[in-house]
Amino acid sequence: MIALHRVVIGLCLGVFSGWMFADYFVLWEHKIKSHFVFNEMDLYWSVVCLLPILLGHFVTIWGNYFRATAQFQHSISKVTTPAHKKQRISIWERHDPYFGYTVKFWCLTGLIAVMNVYWFIMTTVLSREAYVKSYGVDEGNVRAIAFGSSQAVLLDTSIILFLVLRRSMLHALGFTYPEIVPLHRWLGVTMLVWATVHAAFYSAWLTMEGRFWTDIAFTDKSRGTRNMPGVFAWFGIVIMAFMALPRFRRWVYPVFIYVHRAGTFVFFVGLIMHYPSVMLWYYTLPGFVLFLVDRFVPKIIQTRAIHPNVTCAFNADAEIIRMRLTSHEPMKPYYPGDYITVQIPGLGRIYHPFTIASYWPEDPHSITLYMRVMGESRWSWTRDLAKLCGTEDKRITIQANVDGVFGDRRHDYLKSETMIIYVAGAAITTFMSLIKAIAAQIAASNEPLRMQLYFICTFRTRSELHAY
Repeated sequence: MIALHRVVIGLCLGVFSGWMFADYFVLWEHKIKSHFVFNEMDLYWSVVCLLPILLGHFVTIWGNYFRATAQFQHSISKVTTPAHKKQRISIWERHDPYFGYTVKFWCLTGLIAVMNVYWFIMTTVLSREAYVKSYGVDEGNVRAIAFGSSQAVLLDTSIILFLVLRRSMLHALGFTYPEIVPLHRWLGVTMLVWATVHAAFYSAWLTMEGRFWTDIAFTDKSRGTRNMPGVFAWFGIVIMAFMALPRFRRWVYPVFIYVHRAGTFVFFVGLIMHYPSVMLWYYTLPGFVLFLVDRFVPKIIQTRAIHPNVTCAFNADAEIIRMRLTSHEPMKPYYPGDYITVQIPGLGRIYHPFTIASYWPEDPHSITLYMRVMGESRWSWTRDLAKLCGTEDKRITIQANVDGVFGDRRHDYLKSETMIIYVAGAAITTFMSLIKAIAAQIAASNEPLRMQLYFICTFRTRSELHAY
């Protein structure tokens, strides 16, 4: 039986997606007549179709987080369900054999791809017709393609921040954060392609008109002061794409983060100056606001819940850091697979994600993290952190800022008849709380373990095994 909150969230996303498809077709003439000024028709559509986005996120927070205890208990109870009550994994959760993505991931990817093609074709055709009606001149396909690609960029800009929310409606519908992040990356590549097409075709049209240098400089008092920021926006997205390549992202992650933030700022500022229309906010504001709320509100809440002083111990033989965070009051329950992000004053402003290794029912007042020290790079954050920590015999107290707890709260894998867990080194922290939860369920149930559970782990040294 599908939970009511998931039905509501599905309807909210359905309304928003339908609006994205219908908007250009239904409202285009009104926008042309008003020269893209925010009119009453746009206001009505904003209220009717953007409010579901806000409603959906409130329902997500309630359904996927405040109901998390009941959801987890329902999932963990399946490990001791009698064998004749077989659980089946739905077709949406099955993975393709080549790329390894689920069916629902490809459905979401297909939806976004269709929306991109639809917006590009629709705006390319309609913008050419609108130009003829307004000026009595047919400017041809070059200018129309330039405009159509710009609107495709606008569409992707309105979507891309939804794909990096840590509390998203997509999570409540069964998507996981690691599952959505690749789509965020590919959408960024799509934005780069559309932006390049827009710049190339618009430059070609200006060249044919003999206005390239006059319309793309700050000295011009009309288009130039808007086109030059567009060039800056394009450079911003190019730099972001270059630094997001796996080789650079993994090698110098702090540099990638700072460049990504700076590039995002340059892109958004350049976009606003290049296209100073209310339509820009009309599409991008919901995702932008939700992103800011998603990133900063949890930090404010958590700074009041978790004590800033944490104990830190470094096992030099195993190269493992053990960190323990405490709270005066019992923490809200966290579950297997949940994680937090940690920032250490003096070691940079970046928050680093770590899976919670402790089990909440054992000690609701604390969170335990294990951090594998990666010293291959001179920019290694964990290597610098290890220098601040004490030893197991003499732990040191340091200050830390925490953001979270985060988690997709999906435990459908517990439906499986056979579960094989492969672990290499520090990845064991992901399954520590899960193993304890399964053991607690077996102890509390009269039924034996229903599934066949195999746990296969490897470590570089015996001391690393003992450290965990």
